[in-house]
Amino acid sequence: MNAVRINNLFLFGDEHGNEREDSRRLRIERVLIRQRTVYRLSDEEFRTNFRISKHTFERILHELTPHLIGTLRSDGICVEKKVAATIRFLAQGSYQKGVGNDFIIGLSQPAISKVLNEVLDCMHIQMCFKYVKFPITTEEKTRISDWFQTRFKIPNVIGMIDGTHIGIFPPAVNNEDYPEFAYVNRKKFHSINTQIIVDHEYRILNINAKFPGSTHDSHIWRMSAVRQHLCNTYRNSKEWLLGDSGYPLEPWLLTPFSNPNNDDYQMFNNAHSKARSTVERAIGVLKGRWRCLCKQRNLHYKPPVCSKIINACATLHNICIQMDDYLPVDDILMDNYDDDVIHFGNTMYNVGDQNRREVIAYMNNN
Repeated sequence: MNAVRINNLFLFGDEHGNEREDSRRLRIERVLIRQRTVYRLSDEEFRTNFRISKHTFERILHELTPHLIGTLRSDGICVEKKVAATIRFLAQGSYQKGVGNDFIIGLSQPAISKVLNEVLDCMHIQMCFKYVKFPITTEEKTRISDWFQTRFKIPNVIGMIDGTHIGIFPPAVNNEDYPEFAYVNRKKFHSINTQIIVDHEYRILNINAKFPGSTHDSHIWRMSAVRQHLCNTYRNSKEWLLGDSGYPLEPWLLTPFSNPNNDDYQMFNNAHSKARSTVERAIGVLKGRWRCLCKQRNLHYKPPVCSKIINACATLHNICIQMDDYLPVDDILMDNYDDDVIHFGNTMYNVGDQNRREVIAYMNNN
């Protein structure tokens, strides 16, 4: 009997022993990796892995450390490693297991899951409202409007608006809170339709990542707090956003002429299109840096977590702009998810149309 046992061990090995040894070796490797610092990477390696500079990473780490330092004793993972793991995930769009097992991070999948939730929550509470905010002061609005007026001869512009679809893994078919069919957009993939407003520097001024992919841009805008704000302030401040034909023409939101049948209308549409390319490029920069937002990657989370991820990426996008941390042109990803043109007709349309004609008069005189 013993001879048979010995022969079996000799021929086939002790499978359970090998598994225990592999598990032990993996734990040791993770401990050793966790003791390393991401700063040991060269500047080029760092940017390749995190898609930001070390200087920008230091800024983000400085912002988050006071709010994450209290958890160090409970899980033994340093704040630097937590922030690095989160940014690595956002930048690469990899699965949690892949991020955890790479040579930089060295965390198990359950640890990565916990770290992501912790850091995303911290970003949402401590950073999003600080870095993503709509211009309120005269100085902030003038800085934006002067640029568009000088560049495109369109006065009183304080931002560009557009929607973009962020691919997500389909929710469960029987999920009453997040019905699967509601997230299928007109391009036939599951997504969150995200409304984005930007300024001339590609800075995100407002983001709304709460609506499923089947929701039209115009509905998201109609429910927007920014729309209500502009409605309330329009009488005292005649200013507007520029949006494509998927949005309604309103006093505070100018869209192109649907039938530009004369030179003036064509002139307005050409200038409007060039100005609006700002938001299209900003979305391209956002998705180009934070690859988890790419359609090809898909966010494998429930919609509320997906919304937090999108908001975190918008926050980090603005920090990069503030730090002059620019994305190479070749990395910018442009998408084409324009909504169908809808023809709106109401009192606000008439006022908006009058504003367009006043813009044309200004353009002809300047």
